[in-house]
Amino acid sequence: MSKLFFSVFLLIILLIVNGCAIRSDYYQGQRSLEKGNYDAAISLFYYALRTSPDDPRILTDLGYAYLKKNDYQKAVQCLERAKTIDPTYTRSYLYLGMAYEAQDELPMAIKEYNDYYKQFPMTPMGQKLKARIGVLMKNQIAKEVKEAIEKERYLTVDQIPDNTVAIYYFTNHTGNSRLDPLQKGLADILITDLSQVKTLKVLERTRLQTLLDELKLSETKAFDQSDAPRFGRLLGARRIITGSFIEPSENILRIDSLATNIVTAKTDAQANASGKQSDFFTIEKQLVFRIIDSLGISLTQDERDAIQKIPTESFLAFLAYSRGIDYEDKGMYREAANEFKNAIQLDPNFTRANEKFQEIQVLSVTPMTGTINEISQIEKVAPKEDMKTDSKQEIIAGISAIDRFEPIIENIGSGFIPETGSKTEDNRNQSTTTSILTLTIEW
Repeated sequence: MSKLFFSVFLLIILLIVNGCAIRSDYYQGQRSLEKGNYDAAISLFYYALRTSPDDPRILTDLGYAYLKKNDYQKAVQCLERAKTIDPTYTRSYLYLGMAYEAQDELPMAIKEYNDYYKQFPMTPMGQKLKARIGVLMKNQIAKEVKEAIEKERYLTVDQIPDNTVAIYYFTNHTGNSRLDPLQKGLADILITDLSQVKTLKVLERTRLQTLLDELKLSETKAFDQSDAPRFGRLLGARRIITGSFIEPSENILRIDSLATNIVTAKTDAQANASGKQSDFFTIEKQLVFRIIDSLGISLTQDERDAIQKIPTESFLAFLAYSRGIDYEDKGMYREAANEFKNAIQLDPNFTRANEKFQEIQVLSVTPMTGTINEISQIEKVAPKEDMKTDSKQEIIAGISAIDRFEPIIENIGSGFIPETGSKTEDNRNQSTTTSILTLTIEW
C-alpha cells in the first residue's frame, strides 16, 4: 500500500514539475518576445508545445514571433492552428490580419480583422480595426479599379453578370448649393436599399468614387449616357442608375432616375417620385420601389420590409450625414467626424451616422492610409490577454455594422508543420534541440 501511495505521490510531483516547466518555458518565451529576442522566443515556445501542442496562447505567440521576423508563412501556419483550436481566442485573428496585410493580401487581412471586430465591436481595438477594415477595403477597390483601367481594352460586357448595378451620383438641379451633399447621400441610401434585393448585385459607392478620382472626373457633372459602356466595363456593372433632383416649388423635392444598359447605352428603366422636402425618405422609398418595378423585379415580403426601414426622420440630419461622407471621400476626417456628430445631435437614433462617427473618429485621431508601417499603431492597442464577451448586444452591434461591407473573400485553410527549434534561455548559454512537432488542422 505504501509503495502504491509513493508511486501516486511521485507521479503527482512529476506532473506538477512538468506543468511548471511548460509554464516556465512559455513565460520565458513571452519575456524574450517582449525584449525583441524573437529567435529565443521561438525556441522556448516550441519547447512548451512539445507537451502542450493544443494551447492557443503558445501557438499565437509563436505565430506573432514569426510575424515579427517577417516569416509570414510560418506565422500564418501557427495562427491558423491557434484559431482552429479556439475560435474565441481573438488575438490569433488580429495577428493573422497583420500577417496577411504585410503580404498585401488585403481580402484575407480584412476577413481576419472582421472576425475579431465581430467579437469585440465596442472595444478600442474593435473600433480601430473597423476603421482599418474601411481603409483596406478602399485600397483593395482602388487596386481593382486601377487594374481595370490598365486592362480596359480587354474588358467586354459579356464578362459582367446581368444583375449587376452601379449607382451614379444624382445631379443637383435645384440651384441650391446647400443640397449638393445629397448627390452622394442619395446614392448612399439607394445602394443600401437596393442591396436588400437578393437578385441584384449592387456595387459599393467607393468603387464609383475611386473610378472618378482615377479618371479625374468631376463628381458633380451630369452623367452622359454615351459614357455608360465604358463606365460599366470599368465598374463591372451591367446597368448604371443615375438621375437628378429639382425643386419645382418651395420645399417640394422631385427625384428622377433612369437605368442605362451598358450594352445598348440606352435607358431601359426609369422612375420618379416627389413630395415635401421634410418627407425626404418617403420620396426616396417611393423612388426605390418604382426603380425595382421598372426593372421587372418581384420582391419578397422580407425584402420589402427591409427597404421600408427609414434611417432617420430628420432631413437636416441626413444632410449633415451626406456632408460627412463627402468629407470622408476627401480624407478630411476631422470635418467628417464633426458632420456625423451633427447628424447624431439632430437625431440621436440615427444609427448609421453614429457608426460612421465612431469609425471616422478613430481616423481623425490616428489617420490611416493603409501602409504597412501603420500596423505598429494597431499593435499599441492590442490587449495582453483576450477576454470572452458575454454581451449579446455587442456581438449584434458588430455584425450589424460589418454587414454593410461587401463580402470579397473566401475561407481558406492550411496545414501546420512547424520545424525543429532549439530551446534558448536568456540567462544561460545552453541549447536543447527539440523533435519535429507535427500537427494537422481538420476543416
